[in-house]
Amino acid sequence: MNMPITLDTLPQHPPGVLDSLPIDILVSLKEQADAHLASASQMVAILHGVFERRYAAGLNSTGTHHRQDGGFDIKVTIPKRVEWNAEGLDRAVETIRSWGEDPAEYVDFKVSVQERKYDAWPSAIRDLFEPARTVKTGKPQFAVSAAKREAA
Repeated sequence: MNMPITLDTLPQHPPGVLDSLPIDILVSLKEQADAHLASASQMVAILHGVFERRYAAGLNSTGTHHRQDGGFDIKVTIPKRVEWNAEGLDRAVETIRSWGEDPAEYVDFKVSVQERKYDAWPSAIRDLFEPARTVKTGKPQFAVSAAKREAA
């Protein structure tokens, strides 16, 4: 007897069986999985809020902190998030240059191109940059919807 395929039994089926499922079953399983994912994400966010209020309250410094609760060690890591003001960096770089120093010893310079700007460039400029450009594929995403039927 064939076992019905549900989200709970999905991992137990070999790829060949899953690959041969009718599209309506695949769509149903994907919708269920998406709903579970959304629900799980919400639960994780709620629990994260509880942990933050309970164990990170009053911690104003970055780094790793430990709190004890009921025989558990709760490790709270507060990352450092540094933001730099571009105009201030430009002024500092120019000052270093005026001293006769090489700013590259102190500052990393990153050159990047926004794809939408690249698409709008004249062909001569695009041709100039083309050897430095590599296009890679990302992870496929799928959206499935019922096909529109033509009126009779």
